Amino acid sequence: MSGHTGGHADGHGRVASSALLATVGIGVQGLAKLLVTVVVGRVFGTETLGQTTALLSLSVFTALLWPNAAGNTASRVLAIALRGRRSDAAVNRLLGASMAVSSAVLAAVTVPVALAWGASPGMVVGGVGVVVGYGLYCYARGAQLGYDRAPRVALWDTVTSLLALGLLVAACVARLEPLVLLPLAVGYTVFAVACWPRGNRAPGAPEPTAGVLAFAAWNVLAVVTSNGLLQLTMISAQVSVSAHEAGVYAAAFTLATPASMVGQALGQVLVPAFAHRSDGGSLRARGVLLLVGGFTGGTAVVFGLVAWLAGWFLPLVYPAEGAEAVSDLRYLMVGVWVFTVGLVPAALLLASGRSRQVALASVAGFVVGVVLMAVLAPTWGVAGGSTGFLVGSAVNLVAVVVLGLRGPRAGGVR
Repeated sequence: MSGHTGGHADGHGRVASSALLATVGIGVQGLAKLLVTVVVGRVFGTETLGQTTALLSLSVFTALLWPNAAGNTASRVLAIALRGRRSDAAVNRLLGASMAVSSAVLAAVTVPVALAWGASPGMVVGGVGVVVGYGLYCYARGAQLGYDRAPRVALWDTVTSLLALGLLVAACVARLEPLVLLPLAVGYTVFAVACWPRGNRAPGAPEPTAGVLAFAAWNVLAVVTSNGLLQLTMISAQVSVSAHEAGVYAAAFTLATPASMVGQALGQVLVPAFAHRSDGGSLRARGVLLLVGGFTGGTAVVFGLVAWLAGWFLPLVYPAEGAEAVSDLRYLMVGVWVFTVGLVPAALLLASGRSRQVALASVAGFVVGVVLMAVLAPTWGVAGGSTGFLVGSAVNLVAVVVLGLRGPRAGGVR
């Protein structure tokens, strides 16, 4: 009996350490991306910074349209195959082919978009490279976490971030302004090559591929609506208030949104970690309840500390807008916290194959949030957008918690 308990304790400890490493890896990549924009802005000026930031945002958005979901799917299915001692070759071929198709489509879409934004030929090439490279990175990262290789992910996150920064310095020294996006593109691509899933070489029967693409497709809907609601708060500010007020809100927005990476990193680890369990990580399990409760309490402390210290660090980061943005950041952090907490039960539902339910819950929250933004923003200004995001995220959180406590219905919708 004690051995069984110890096994659970070891399992939860392994999940915690993997989550920490995955978070560190995402943090390193995020820091590298931030440093790239800072260096580009200081060396090449505002116009180049604007194009660089826009194309980086495009890469993040296009990744939501398939690569991110493909990575989440790989993390679950490869974990199931590994623990069932079944070959994952067929699954890897299917998901790899889907990534090849999506990469070609997204690259083709990026070219006219970048040209419409006034990008130079070199910047267009860099834009295509970063869109394709980031998508491949998202997929390969999810696959490695499916193999339970968080240390390898953190290592390559660090190595490729340093590589990208080194190449950026070389581009700056050589004054290669049109190629400033290529260092990040190279870093993402090197990560994808190093971490591409090459199979578990299990001698057993092949893992079935039926339902894999449908699972990924529902996950696309979930990630687009959940992440899209957060992005709409900034769009709401741009269309409902003055340029100055929108700029102040942008200062809060750019510092609040990275906090959601904590929940995303844990979610990427939880999906494969619980995919092999018979309860799929049900919220009715005591260990899972403790995990969700501990994460909720821990992030409340961390996010609360960020909000409390906002009056000190915001003016340091943004001397012109920081003081005015403090109240916006504090309110926005409440919504980001609710959004982040909801990612954990959603990940546990994904682990049990309930991708469709996660998507429908996310859509419900998205619709409520958008309606509130449309109603409140004209009179409440930026607070209207933040309120829509907060309430929409709360609807999604309640929905996934209720679904997790109820458990899947036999033969029901997944």
